[in-house]
Amino acid sequence: MGIFGVRALHSLSPYKKHKHPDVAQQRFPDMSLGGKLNPPPEQALESKGTTRPWALQSHYNHAGWYIVWRYLVDPAKIIKSGKSMVIWRVDVAFLREEDWKYEGSKAGEGRGGRTHTFGVKLPASRSSGARVYRHPKIVLRQSKPTLANGEA
Repeated sequence: MGIFGVRALHSLSPYKKHKHPDVAQQRFPDMSLGGKLNPPPEQALESKGTTRPWALQSHYNHAGWYIVWRYLVDPAKIIKSGKSMVIWRVDVAFLREEDWKYEGSKAGEGRGGRTHTFGVKLPASRSSGARVYRHPKIVLRQSKPTLANGEA
């Protein structure tokens, strides 16, 4: 999901994809203001997609801007006619290195996978002032995005 956000922002904003594909897909940041190769944190933008209502994970703890596309899968396609995936919230926050906590790795020796993961400390409170979009038909119930009562 994050890559779709990168494509949209690249075409519609002053943030541009990293010029080197290996950096853009594997390292931080996904984008930078004006396409700078080594941007300062204030000009770095990382695009993340998640189905989680609060938590955010990354494979690094770099400072910079993060845009988080929170989506849900709707196989019945009732929230938005004909669409099986719906963006229900978008958060934009500037995160510093100290906002992240090391979570280790669940990848087993010799089985592949990433070597380390970082998560945002206190994600619900950190996201509280970061929301820039919320789908009007979606509410959180028991920490899960769901269709509001009476909506179809």
